[in-house]
Parts: sequence; structure tokens; C-alpha cells
Amino acid sequence: MIYLDNAATTWPKPECVYQAVDDYGRHHAVNAGRGAYVEARAASAMIKDVKSRLISLCDAREQAQVVLTPSVTIALNQIINGQGFQAGDTAYVSPYEHNAVLRPLHLLEKRLGIRVEELPLRPDLSIDIEETARRFAALPPAFVSMSAVSNVTGYIQPAAQVFALAKKYNAFTLLDAAQAMGLVRVRFAQVHADAITFAGHKTLYSPFGIAGFLIREGVDLQTFLAGGTGIRSLSLEMPSYMPQKMECGSMDTVAIAGLQAALRWLTTIQPMQIEKELMDYVLPGLRQIPGIHIYEAPDPDLQSGVISFNVDGWKANEIAALMDYKYGIALRAGHHCAALIHRHLADAPYDGTVRLSVSVFTSRRELDTLLVGLQELDRELLKKISADILRGNC
Repeated sequence: MIYLDNAATTWPKPECVYQAVDDYGRHHAVNAGRGAYVEARAASAMIKDVKSRLISLCDAREQAQVVLTPSVTIALNQIINGQGFQAGDTAYVSPYEHNAVLRPLHLLEKRLGIRVEELPLRPDLSIDIEETARRFAALPPAFVSMSAVSNVTGYIQPAAQVFALAKKYNAFTLLDAAQAMGLVRVRFAQVHADAITFAGHKTLYSPFGIAGFLIREGVDLQTFLAGGTGIRSLSLEMPSYMPQKMECGSMDTVAIAGLQAALRWLTTIQPMQIEKELMDYVLPGLRQIPGIHIYEAPDPDLQSGVISFNVDGWKANEIAALMDYKYGIALRAGHHCAALIHRHLADAPYDGTVRLSVSVFTSRRELDTLLVGLQELDRELLKKISADILRGNC
């Protein structure tokens, strides 16, 4: 398989991650924070080390604490539902946000009567900073959420600029770095975020099962999830302090061991440089394909290793199914769990987009195979592919 769906999850992982997961699962996979024996203490120490490495990755020492969660979706729900929104509060989102942000806010819109507004875009689909300032002045924000990197076009958004404007109104600022942590340098002090989420299985190159967020020192959230913590077990109250009040249930120590190995490995490479070189290689070839429409960042300097495209006369899922069937190429087709941006991309005639996303393990030869396949789209072969395969790409 030629795997070009790294925006969904990076694969393969570094060999050191596989080794760490295997070793920890076989020899050390006990419950952290639930015992005083040697292995339980070692598991707690490992978690402390991982949190320290995440703090260092974001230059956030003495500025933030780390909360670990089973997925970034859970992290985002904890942050959003921990706001204590009141009816009439205004939450702003960029049009590039993932449904892991949009759907929790939509539920609160229905249940509490908060107001959810989109940040404005320029014609080139970049965030319009000047218009954002005007809208904030007219309708002050209580909450602003932006993805650091779009999972549809790879656009590295100007979150720091928008958050600086939001802070004039004391808004809570949330950076969704699921597509960015480990890839784009996120400096906590410079981005003006109150919370920054991450997904271990994406650009951090670790397994499924570990994610979380950095939360600014002194910033509090209402408890959203409750359960066992290993602390004061006779009390029915959750701890009242960060990060323990956000962490309940048994932690996936095997996945955390994988994240620890990945964080060490990331210090030895330059993933953004590798992805940019791959994009610089594949984009000229894509532009030569007749009838192609490429959805990329508005500025090459703001492009990560994710783009989307369509080809006239073809549905997005048809192209993805053909590439898989004939060449073993794994692409994503559809709407990528990003409800808002597709209206701006005007991709309804194609039922979404075909998404190409690379990793540090992608080769130029693999991209060459994709370019050949896109030059040889075969309508007759498509007719032979079952409807089930096509539906599976939606």
C-alpha cells in the first residue's frame, strides 16, 4: 500500500515507537497512580516524563500544565464543556475547524443558546484579520477556537494574530493542534492560547489512545468527566485542581510509552522541512493534470503536507476508489469531518475533495505513482468496482 492518508493518522510509525509499545505492553503495562509497587511508580514516572517533554516541545515551562486524555476529541469536549458558557455568549470558530470542535459547540448552541460565529475569510480563503477585528468589536467573543493546521488544505492559520485580538475581550482561546503538534513549532507564550490540544497518533507519530491538552497556569475549567483518579477515593468529589480534575479513569500506559518514544525520536528529525520538500515535489506534477482543482494554503509559506484536489468529471470518492483498486494508493475522499470549509471550497459537485497527506516516511517514488494514476483515470475500470468500495471512500 502507498499510504497518503497521514492527516487521518500517521503511518507507519517510527520503529522505536513499535518497540516501545511492544516492550511496555509485555513487561510494564500496569496502572499508573493506583499502587505503590515498583512498576506502578515507574508508570507514574513515565507519565511525568511525557508531560515534561510536551511542555518542552511547546516552550511552556512554568506557563502551562498538561492533561492527558484518550483522544483529542475527548480533550476538546472537556475544554469546550468546561467553559461554563451562558446563554448569549459568542463563540468564534475558523471555517477550517474539525467537527470535534464544531459539534460540541453546536450542541451547546442548541442546549444553552450560545451563539457560534465563523471567522471571516478573504477571497483567497485566508483569515481576514482586519475584518475579524471589526467583528470582535461589534460582537465581542467569549471563546475563540482555531485549528493550527487545516486537515483539508494544510493551511497554517494565523492563530496568534487572531488570539491577540480576542484577548482584548478576555476571551478563552483554544488552539487545536491535532494536525500540528510535532510538525509546526508551537510556542505557548507567542500563540496567546489558553489551551492547546494535541493528538498523539497524528503528527506526533505515536499510537492511538493518547492525546490531551496544555492548559495555561491559573486557567480553570469546569469538570466535564468524572470517575476514579486514585486520589482521595473515599470522596465522591472530583479533585478541584488542575490537571487531576481533568484526568479520570485508567491511563493507556502502553500508548503513553509509545508517545514517549515518539517525542524522543522527533528531536532527531525536521518533519516540516521534509513535508515541504514533498509538497514542492508533487504540486507541479498535480498542476499538469487536465481539469484538476487543487485546494491548498493561500501562501506556500503557510503550506503543510496536506492538500485536497478534485478533477472535472469525477466524484472525489471515484478517484480515491480507483487509486486504491489499481495502484494500492490510500487517499481520503469526502468531507474530512470539517463541516464548514467545503462551502467556501465550492466542492459540492465533487461530493467533497480527494485529500493527499504525506509524512516523513512518504517517498517521491510513491508520489510519482499517484501522478501516473491520476493521468490514467479509467471510467471503464470504475464501472467494475463495486458500489461498496465507492461508499467506503465517502
